[in-house]
Amino acid sequence: TSKNKALGASKAQNLVVGDIVTWKTWSYNMDTEIFESKEGLLIEVIEENRLENIVLIGKIMPFGASEYEFIPIISLKKSTKQDYL
Repeated sequence: TSKNKALGASKAQNLVVGDIVTWKTWSYNMDTEIFESKEGLLIEVIEENRLENIVLIGKIMPFGASEYEFIPIISLKKSTKQDYL
């Protein structure tokens, strides 16, 4: 394995555009903070340069949302749900 691989490259091998993915995020409801799972569709994998390293970022359309979210690939997991139709 190359030492100069992009951060998230090994995780990205298990994901393809069109996959349903999950990730954890902080959610603020009234006065409580909770760590919750979100789910969405992987639209694109983007390479970004951050502090001289390449980081893979997933462009995601979260279900129930109208705007994309950009989540590091290392934070994404393929959803275990099979069919939404």
